[in-house]
Amino acid sequence: MNIGIILAGGIGSRFASDVPKQYQQIHGKEVLFYSYNALNKSPDIDKIIITSQAQFIPQIKTNYPNADVIEGGSSRNGSLYNGLSHIKKTYEECKKVIILEAARPMITPDIVSQYLTKLDSYDSVITGQKIVDSLGSFHKHVTFRTDYYLIQAPEAFNFNVLFDNFNPNSEITATNQQMPENSTLYINFDFITNMKITYFQDLAYCEQLMNNNR
Repeated sequence: MNIGIILAGGIGSRFASDVPKQYQQIHGKEVLFYSYNALNKSPDIDKIIITSQAQFIPQIKTNYPNADVIEGGSSRNGSLYNGLSHIKKTYEECKKVIILEAARPMITPDIVSQYLTKLDSYDSVITGQKIVDSLGSFHKHVTFRTDYYLIQAPEAFNFNVLFDNFNPNSEITATNQQMPENSTLYINFDFITNMKITYFQDLAYCEQLMNNNR
């Protein structure tokens, strides 16, 4: 069994709106819709779980009836742990899990399937972006960008290995860094359009990016 978790509990403090970014609209659909749609249309996904702030749960249940909607935590790791715990209690047969962020609407069903297929050979599959600008450090005089890369969702895991090693109180935000050091990792550097909605103007940028990809 393969399960997708959508983390949709963020308040978006940098977005500066009374309506959180995941409930804003792009092409007439909620930003959250695009993550849900990618999972719902993937033939490799058996169940969808959405973590959310409590006040939005009734709205999400109405708009996305095929998903289990549960309350998130006070942090990303807290919300993810709630999702993982729900799987452990409810879907014991789960073997693979893919984690999406509601604020990254460029995800597609094909990408979901690619990540799940890669888990046949790896314990973790994550999205990476190579750094193209010069990289500064608050602690070093010289840094080399070739030593680093950015880590993004989507990220996929062998469920049992992740659950057994996951600490919701950890300050680590890259989920794969909570996996055992000897676990196997695949980094996908090809998802270059993986835009995250952070500021209000990003909605227009993302809409144009979707237009260009059609």
